[in-house]
Parts: sequence; structure tokens; C-alpha cells
Amino acid sequence: MPPIDWSWLEAINLLQVAVVIVALYVITRLVMRFWPWLRKVMELTAALAQLPSFIERTDLTLRGQEAAIKSIYNETHINSGSTLKDAVGRVEEGVTGLHLKVAELTAADATQAVIVEALREELEETKPKEH
Repeated sequence: MPPIDWSWLEAINLLQVAVVIVALYVITRLVMRFWPWLRKVMELTAALAQLPSFIERTDLTLRGQEAAIKSIYNETHINSGSTLKDAVGRVEEGVTGLHLKVAELTAADATQAVIVEALREELEETKPKEH
């Protein structure tokens, strides 16, 4: 085993050792005291690093939503007749017509019922009376 050279210890002054220990203690205390702030700064730096990809994803999403909204807008506003709004208008016209036809048939049915009742009464009058 080679001999260890301890001569370097003679050059070290106790005052230097004390200064180094105090400096390490102060640095440790400062880091411990400001660690929450440093952590927030590191989180902010990480978030800022991710910001460009977030903006890109958001832009893609917004473009997709704009296309969907435009499609919905086109379907819900009147145009040449092929939209949902036009189809609903045609269905409403048809239903209104059906309501009118049912009202006419109901009125006609009521009129026919009166006529049938009048005919039945006349028929009853033509029967011979039993004594």
C-alpha cells in the first residue's frame, strides 16, 4: 500500500474551514427558504416550453370547430331547399294541410251524422204503428 501524503492538511487554515462551513450553511438555508419560489419558477419555465405545442393543438381544435359550426349554420338556414330548415318548413306546411283536411272531414262527419239522424227519424215515422 502506497503511503498517504497528508501534507496538504498543513496548508489548510481553520479559519478557511470555518468560512467554508458557514458559507455552505448559508447557501443551504437560502435554498431551503427560496425552494417554493424556485419550484414555481421551474414549473413556469416548463409550462412556457410546452406553450407552442398547446397553441398548435388549440388552433387545430378551433379550425375543426369552425368547420363544424359552418356546417351546422348552413344546415339550419334557408337556401335552395336542401337544408334541414327547408325540410322542416315543408313538413310544417304538410302538417298544416293535414290539420285542415282533418277539420274538414270532422265537420263533414258531423254533418253526415246529423243527416243520418234525420233520415233515421224519417224512417221511424214510416214504420207502421203497432196497436
